[in-house]
Amino acid sequence: MRCPVCGQANRVPELDRGKTAVCGKCKTPLIAVGDGDGHPMTLTDSDFNRQIANGSAVVDFWAPWCGPCRMIGPVIEQLASERKDIRFAKVNVDENPRTSRDFGVHGIPLLVFFKDGVERGRVVGAVPKGQIEAAIRQYLG
Repeated sequence: MRCPVCGQANRVPELDRGKTAVCGKCKTPLIAVGDGDGHPMTLTDSDFNRQIANGSAVVDFWAPWCGPCRMIGPVIEQLASERKDIRFAKVNVDENPRTSRDFGVHGIPLLVFFKDGVERGRVVGAVPKGQIEAAIRQYLG
């Protein structure tokens, strides 16, 4: 399992209930892809690049005042709980203007699909779950 902070590959044995593995390099707690409790991670300007650098990720650019963003939020939550092979994350565009600017976010909600830190595709708008799953297959294999 790769550390979400430093990117170090770690071997993680079966752990007793209530135990958490830590990265051998930086001692960050290791969790399953995503945040381990079925919710998307919250990314910021300061940790965005580090968090998407390894593996597959779907990032939801959103804002709390955006109605369509609130509509797609539960779909992203559901996918995060179902798909342990992909990291799901959210970026509040109002609180993280640098990342929003760097990715040319002009309309929200915007889902951006990343593989090892490289953008592979985008979906704009509050789309149904099936369309997001099709985009995952298309962009992330």
